[in-house]
Amino acid sequence: MEIKLPLDAHLQAALNKVSAAFPELKLNQVLEAKIVVNQAQANLLTVNLAGKALTLQTPLPLPIAVGQSLQLQVVKLLPTPEFKLIAPALPANANPTAGGEAPLLKLVPTPTPPQAAVAGNPLTNLQLGQSVSAQVVSVGKQNVTLQLATATPAGHTATDNAASRSLAQPITLDSRQLIETDPAKPALMPGNRIELQLVKVGSQPLFSAKLAPADSGAELVAAAFKQALPQQSSPQILLERLDRGIGELVADKTVGETLKHLALQILRAIPDKSALFQPAGLKTAVAGSGLFLEAKLAQAGRQSSTPQTLMDDFKLRLGKFIAELALELKPAAAGHPAASSTPLLTELLQQAEGSLAKLTLDQLHSLPKDDAPRQVWVLELPFLQNGKPDLLELVVEHERGGSGNPAGQNNWVVSITITPPELATIHCKLSCYDGSVNTRFWSESAETVEKINARLDYLRRQFEEKGLKPGFMDAQHGKPAQEHSPIASPQSLLSEKV
Repeated sequence: MEIKLPLDAHLQAALNKVSAAFPELKLNQVLEAKIVVNQAQANLLTVNLAGKALTLQTPLPLPIAVGQSLQLQVVKLLPTPEFKLIAPALPANANPTAGGEAPLLKLVPTPTPPQAAVAGNPLTNLQLGQSVSAQVVSVGKQNVTLQLATATPAGHTATDNAASRSLAQPITLDSRQLIETDPAKPALMPGNRIELQLVKVGSQPLFSAKLAPADSGAELVAAAFKQALPQQSSPQILLERLDRGIGELVADKTVGETLKHLALQILRAIPDKSALFQPAGLKTAVAGSGLFLEAKLAQAGRQSSTPQTLMDDFKLRLGKFIAELALELKPAAAGHPAASSTPLLTELLQQAEGSLAKLTLDQLHSLPKDDAPRQVWVLELPFLQNGKPDLLELVVEHERGGSGNPAGQNNWVVSITITPPELATIHCKLSCYDGSVNTRFWSESAETVEKINARLDYLRRQFEEKGLKPGFMDAQHGKPAQEHSPIASPQSLLSEKV
């Protein structure tokens, strides 16, 4: 005779939730999965498991490549499923567990719905027109998480311990519930301090969000660095993956035509390397690099029509591509049938966001600095090499007028990094002083240095044919001394207290 004991209501609810979302999971079951995205810096793995995209939390970064297959054993179901990594076996020096055992991967639950209308939320106690201070914890695609100030809001007494405890909990709002009162200000970023004011009551209240006066320009730059620095990745990674996956993307009928069009636009806009050898082509590539998007937006606002240089801007296209990728992935996250290209779209979204973060850092580094003797611009220009995406790294420096630079004299320095086919990486520095162009090359390959030295006379003749006065020229083994940090992060970036 089988005897069934009554289950605790909370335990039964948890069991129902797990079985509904993952009916195939059983204790000690071994499952096959494939890596879709490895966010090593955030200790997160996105895997494709039985056609579902799942995010797993790892104890430490795992050295597992995208596309690699995994074997996971279910070791825990409640309250959150956990898996033991069986294969691949990790190297001894990469094993994150103290005892050498296989690491446990914990399923990251799906985000909870916005909390603005949840009972007990301190924001629901605000009266129309009342304000409360908060700090931005994170900014997502559709929501913003805030940490409310510990000061007692209007309507509460200092002895209201329940209200004080509730203020310590982060609050998540739907982005549509926030109205930024000054559209000219930068978008909200983690670390911003803001003032929230209730402007509309109801089941979906609206709040105005205003940056607190203490958030100076330096603090906003520091917040931007904190958000972009761990996320950055080279745009070459995105372009190479998009080039390899464009056939799959175009052939997938479940993917929207707008996303396909944006993907093709990004690839078709990459110039051939021959265009970068011409002044007009190089000028076009620099103008469309994304470094000057905001300046072009401000200029376009004063014109009656949108200039073509704005429409061709890489950062603008990248932003549209990210937004469309998020829309394509949203139905799958809401429980609708996932597109067959979902793993590819997830990977492209991560790489596109990393490219945007890298471009943002380059823009921040290129901001004018009052105490610096030079203005520096950092650019990455994609181009096609034998039909495949490649990248040219440029650092352009302009020496400002001063005691060592007479008025009217233009002194420029351009640093170029490139890896030509069948050659090692080459670093080149061209400096223009008093009308002479000095050129220095570096490479860590002795063979490459020898080839450059053998062709310096040809380069000298090319300069003379262009009307330039060639100066000092040489090629050296090694790397150039780095006079300027590639990312001039503010001092407050690492001033956290623990």
